[in-house]
Amino acid sequence: MEVHERETTEVVKLFLADRLSLTACIAALDSALEDFIPKLKPEDATRLRIVMLSNNEVVMNEMARRLEERKVVS
Repeated sequence: MEVHERETTEVVKLFLADRLSLTACIAALDSALEDFIPKLKPEDATRLRIVMLSNNEVVMNEMARRLEERKVVS
């Protein structure tokens, strides 16, 4: 679980630093999840959900910020 969390945190950081597009970020998060699912232990399910929801919130908040920034520039 810790490895998955570190990997997805790094993906989100790259997205926040504008080094990944939204599409690439989602693909990387999906890929990390696909790699992790076969190793998932029942006791990690709750933590996985928390990590996924947290990553989703960060990415969506950043997209909202970028959209607002574009509106101001336009």
